[in-house]
Amino acid sequence: MAMNNATGPRRRKEPDPEQIRVRLEALLSHQEQLLADPAERRALRRVSVTPLPAALRLNRLVPQADSLRPVLARLGQPVPWCSDAFTLTQPELRLGHTLEYALGAFYLQAAATTLAVTALDPQPGERVLDLCAAPGGKATQLAAAMDHRGLLVVNEMQRRRFPSLIGQLERCGVRHEVVTKAPGPVLARWFHNWFDRVLLDAPCSGDGIVRKDQQMLEYWSPEDARRQAQTQVGLLRAAFHMLRPGGVLVYSTCSLSLEENEEVLLGLFSHFPGLAEMLPVKGCDGPPLPAAIASRYPAALARCARVWPHRYDTEGAFVACLRKTGPTEWPHPEGDAATWGEAGPPDGLATAMAPAPDRPRNSGPDSPEAERPPVPAAAGQAWMQERWGLDLPDLPGQTVVARGKYLCLEPADAEAMRRHLPYFVRGGMRIGRRHHNHWFLSHQSVVLWGRAMTAPRVELAWEEVRALFRGESIPLPGPAVPRQELLCTFGPWTVCRGQVELDGCTLTGMVPLSHRRPDLTRLG
Repeated sequence: MAMNNATGPRRRKEPDPEQIRVRLEALLSHQEQLLADPAERRALRRVSVTPLPAALRLNRLVPQADSLRPVLARLGQPVPWCSDAFTLTQPELRLGHTLEYALGAFYLQAAATTLAVTALDPQPGERVLDLCAAPGGKATQLAAAMDHRGLLVVNEMQRRRFPSLIGQLERCGVRHEVVTKAPGPVLARWFHNWFDRVLLDAPCSGDGIVRKDQQMLEYWSPEDARRQAQTQVGLLRAAFHMLRPGGVLVYSTCSLSLEENEEVLLGLFSHFPGLAEMLPVKGCDGPPLPAAIASRYPAALARCARVWPHRYDTEGAFVACLRKTGPTEWPHPEGDAATWGEAGPPDGLATAMAPAPDRPRNSGPDSPEAERPPVPAAAGQAWMQERWGLDLPDLPGQTVVARGKYLCLEPADAEAMRRHLPYFVRGGMRIGRRHHNHWFLSHQSVVLWGRAMTAPRVELAWEEVRALFRGESIPLPGPAVPRQELLCTFGPWTVCRGQVELDGCTLTGMVPLSHRRPDLTRLG
């Protein structure tokens, strides 16, 4: 009997090699117009058909990450504009299967994409917005630069991208963020001239990532770039409005085209005349635009930067840095974040306004969580101090709160946003979970603070670590108390929480399913 393809799994049609060749030629011809030197054009063509080297950025939010620098110095070379980023020369490292990746010590991030955060230069204690945050590379880079201090608002418009975004924030130990879900122009109805710094890494045609993904050629065209630019102009205006006077905004794309970069900036200048001052983007040297093209734009746009793939052996990118010189107004304001220290809206208003798909599935009066009496955060914190010897870091502007079954460390501003902002999703990092009358440490709490805890621990050999990350139990060196919880360590790392089985002789690792690997390797 023939299978009905309409009900079976859909398979992506294999691209036609000739069609790919023709489209690649069209893309390169379009990009070559921005290079005056024929030698530069030839170099761009050569590199565009070569594999992209692996790159990563160390995550300074995990204290042990810095110990990997000597290893990375042997495996590759540092990125000129980001001291935490490295381009690697060995393509078969399988970085996503390493223990260090599972523990959040680094983020797999193309070298070109790190320039935007370097140019923004966020400082500890500031209010920072990442307007289009998924998949999370720049958000975690922003968080590391802020060193857990201040407020980082991480916004994403597409619900389907939330699991990976929040998973990366948790894996990397970010705990001073508020996550929101709103289109940029909608978010601007609440935040008026408020943020110290704003990053807009705009959705784009992706014409700079052809080395990584030739499938983008299936939809790329100059017409598509111009359509993307219409959305980008709206996002940039919203991002600029949310920036306070004197604040700094970075606009970046993974596109090299004029349509999605200089032309979009012109759209900002025309809407807010005289209020945007261009700042130089340092650390990346590239060829200037040909004189005939450059003459069409204000001279200040020469301060923007293009990361050309043939210059730095990376993806293509564009970065512009601006300072806001005066306040702006936004049509149809809904609220004002500057007043959120005052009394909240009428009961139920924020919930009623929130988009229905974003409401937690298990919330409401009939949910299991609603049946449980609230437990003060102090009770959970005291339990963890007594059981694990966990002294949570005391940072200004952060607080420990109980959210349903979770104990969270979150920025103090999160509560006001929860009450006032209908697009609020969550805040901070989950440090523990309550099950009946017992509190369990989260995996990331174990990774971040395990070495400072006074709880019982067991030192593992490498093959034992691999077994736990396969989901297997391992024998203990001697008898232990059944059901006792232990910290599992390996070298400088606390790799997971373990539990002694009822026989008192074997240990099971509490490794999250998302971190398990049948073939775990090491970077070092």
